[in-house]
Amino acid sequence: MPDSNITKLALANSLKKLMVKKSFSKISVSDIVEDCGLTRQAYYYHFKDKYDLMNWIYYTETARFMSSYDTVDHWTDGLKDLCYYMRQNKVFYINALNTTGQNSFQEYLHDYISDISMSVIENMTGLEFDDKKWRFIVEFMSTAFVGLIVRWANNGMKEDPAEYFAQIRSIFDGSILHELEGELREKA
Repeated sequence: MPDSNITKLALANSLKKLMVKKSFSKISVSDIVEDCGLTRQAYYYHFKDKYDLMNWIYYTETARFMSSYDTVDHWTDGLKDLCYYMRQNKVFYINALNTTGQNSFQEYLHDYISDISMSVIENMTGLEFDDKKWRFIVEFMSTAFVGLIVRWANNGMKEDPAEYFAQIRSIFDGSILHELEGELREKA
């Protein structure tokens, strides 16, 4: 593993460890570097601020769950697998989900779900995504999914993600999928 990744992982592990004890807003860059024994200079060589480090954690830890699930049949599987992973790192991800604002985990999830929703719509319709036509549905789905994930996390991550996403998927398949199919019938 290159030295750069070792340093990034050390900083990430320190932030995750600190977030078990206190909220993200109360953690400083000084706290992070002190915890892992690195210098501020080393920190700022890799990350511009603590939000940049947090985004790096999201991307490196969650991208593998989401990157190959862009088909109509499997698009909720990545979110389900992500929730299993979040459950294994429960305290960190509950804290991360409750950190709001720019570059938050909620924003990251929303952007991911928006992108995957657009891809699913394109795959289903065989057409290029029409922002004017489909933006409301994509925003609705993204906001609903993130809200449900936050609620699931704040309730202690007790529900089985497989059952949870099966319910969500049935809503999608029952109404949103129906709407997309109706649009296709009108075009034909």
